Amino acid sequence: MENMASPYTFLFSLLLLFGASGASNLINQTCKNSSKNDPNINNKFCVYALQSAPASHCANITRLGLISITLIKHNVTDIRCLIKQLLQDKKVDLDTKQALQDCLELYSDSLVTLTEAAIDYRENRFVDANVKVSSVMEASSTCEEEFHDVGSPLTVQNNRIFQLSAISLSIMNKFLSHDR
Repeated sequence: MENMASPYTFLFSLLLLFGASGASNLINQTCKNSSKNDPNINNKFCVYALQSAPASHCANITRLGLISITLIKHNVTDIRCLIKQLLQDKKVDLDTKQALQDCLELYSDSLVTLTEAAIDYRENRFVDANVKVSSVMEASSTCEEEFHDVGSPLTVQNNRIFQLSAISLSIMNKFLSHDR
């Protein structure tokens, strides 16, 4: 009986390996194409970001697009938390606090927008989803610009949201080009 389980275990392991390899290839190819077509996308960051989502390892390209929107949403949630912490810090000057307040508002609106973008995406309304993700991308740039005089404490997070948005838009553009 022990010998019977061994070939099945080996076969199952082999299937898992090829399944994971296929998903990894999809992520690598998607990121390679995206970074080649958009200078705002860093290939290594793209691969790392998409592979960080557990569901990405068995995703097709359609699912990968939804995962990318979810990654933006998680990062927007994280930056809002950081902004709230910085607003409570007594050492932060008034100009920085005003910029942080503006960013908090931008990113609060972005959470709603991303929820709507995910719904649009699921319902194959890629143009609508694209517009909404583009607005979140713009919010990250606008937030960064708020600190022009004081130096941004959110540069890393804003850049991450900008780049995740670019990745998501790149994936969506694959579907938009098929609609033409």
